[in-house]
Amino acid sequence: MVKQDVYTAITEALLRRYETAKWAAKQAHEAATNEESVAENKYDTFGLEASYLAHGQSQRVLECEKDWLLFSKTPLVTFSKDSAVELWSMVILTELESSSDMKKYFFISPCAGGLSVEIKGETVYLVTASTPVGKILMGKTLGDEVDLSQNGRQIAYEITTIA
Repeated sequence: MVKQDVYTAITEALLRRYETAKWAAKQAHEAATNEESVAENKYDTFGLEASYLAHGQSQRVLECEKDWLLFSKTPLVTFSKDSAVELWSMVILTELESSSDMKKYFFISPCAGGLSVEIKGETVYLVTASTPVGKILMGKTLGDEVDLSQNGRQIAYEITTIA
């Protein structure tokens, strides 16, 4: 898996998320300012609720824009084989006790943790340094073993690539 392809896919996914957030904010704003949103009595809270939603959606737009701009403006960072896992690393883990050579792909990101992108049939997960997986991976080097919890059980992996 080529890190440039992963980086491009992440940037595109963040742009799509930003565009969707802008659309949702526009819809919420229109609902909040529509003449049908005016309260008919003191118990009619539709307009108030719509304005809260519009505010929340506008905050989400700002967050999505910030994430997308961070990725689109930051040049691709490459690491040597001796590097430890740090921010902007792509990490490939290989399951140790599996006969099928199961792999997990992670991108250590400064934002948008939880986002995943699919590249050539493989899923790459964005994790931040503050997440449980991020904390486990940060500072590790090629060949280190890590245990990740999956479905309530611990699975041992080896770090086979840091890019």
